[in-house]
Amino acid sequence: MPRRARGTAVLFCTALLASACSPQAPVPPSDATVNIGFLAPLTGPAASVGAETKRGAELAVEIVNGRHRSIPLPLGPQAGLPGLGNARIKLVAADTAGPVSRGAAQVARLVNTHHVVAVAGGYESAVTEAAGARSEQLKVPFVNGGSSAASLTERGLGWFFRTGPSDLSYGRVIFSLLKERQSSGTPVKRIAVLHTDDQYGNDGSAMIKRYASHSDGKVVTDMKISPRATDLSSQAQKVSAVAPDVVLTLLYTPQALALSTTFDRLAYRPPALIAFGGGHADPAFLQKNGDVAAGVCSRFAWSSDLARHNPTARAVADLYTRTYDTPMNDDAARAFTAVMTLAQAINDARSRRPADIRSALVNIDVPGRDTIMPWDGVKFDDNHQNIGARGVVEQIQRGRYRLVYPFDVAHARLQWPMDGSGG
Repeated sequence: MPRRARGTAVLFCTALLASACSPQAPVPPSDATVNIGFLAPLTGPAASVGAETKRGAELAVEIVNGRHRSIPLPLGPQAGLPGLGNARIKLVAADTAGPVSRGAAQVARLVNTHHVVAVAGGYESAVTEAAGARSEQLKVPFVNGGSSAASLTERGLGWFFRTGPSDLSYGRVIFSLLKERQSSGTPVKRIAVLHTDDQYGNDGSAMIKRYASHSDGKVVTDMKISPRATDLSSQAQKVSAVAPDVVLTLLYTPQALALSTTFDRLAYRPPALIAFGGGHADPAFLQKNGDVAAGVCSRFAWSSDLARHNPTARAVADLYTRTYDTPMNDDAARAFTAVMTLAQAINDARSRRPADIRSALVNIDVPGRDTIMPWDGVKFDDNHQNIGARGVVEQIQRGRYRLVYPFDVAHARLQWPMDGSGG
């Protein structure tokens, strides 16, 4: 063999050996697959919520990919995305538990290693804020369904979209309920606020004060609580001492559980406790607190009661229960809707280019009948907040949340005081 040929052969063999012995470079998805990232707290204190959101996202992907063709949604009957030659979606989940910065790091990993064309999901607002900032830097669309801090869509970001209601929307429905109670003669002027000392809690507290200032209410105590706190004895005692007419909370699961058990130990029940979601909406709160949780209210974006009257929502909820052996809840439904919205945008774009997908999201207009939510639909305003999203209030009665407000669509009578001694 000529010397040059022998040298070329040696170099070729060396390259093969190096390739076999070193980690493989990431392989971009084929034309038959579209990778999308999904952020959720899959470990840690919020893992139960993260599991529900991941299931909702996975079910949306299964429906788009044609595994459940009887579901009457726009992308349900066919297999894959018709706008991209029936390409299938692949969901790449990433755990955001831990420091706030992990959300941003996971977005970078999803884009650079897994070549996702967009990201969905998100739960804790502070984590979502960091993740959204990174997606902005990378120019990759981020469709959030589960974070409610109003400031998330007030930052002027071009690549961040929220399908679910913000706390401003939730605040409107909760203060509307308080106003109706007040007009019926129930005192609701003295408000106690307990909230986590982070973006979710601090934004929510500021929003509550704004709403209270425009109503006949007064915040008599406002307590910041560490998101890592598990002992709320002093806070519960202070609430009892000021004797509020209603307690409003923005807490995660460990704090919601601690507050409820401490109130029980003190033999104290406020006239009403209404949560802005968070830990009080976590199925783990019901499972661990049982009868102690009775009477607690929370805001939601989805209702299993209303779903029974919507054939599409009922079909998806029943499929979710059969697939995962657990009822669909608000967190799963919001994640499902975020992923379905993103899938429709990718299909409308007929492209894998993030810029084209972003343009499709800007122009998307999904009517309410083509979602599983009790909303007007999905259409984003100039801040990329869904103007069709709505909130409702449910109350724990007989071991599960029941829809109690708005009154014209309620499936159960609101118990106020929450101990059931009044109407």
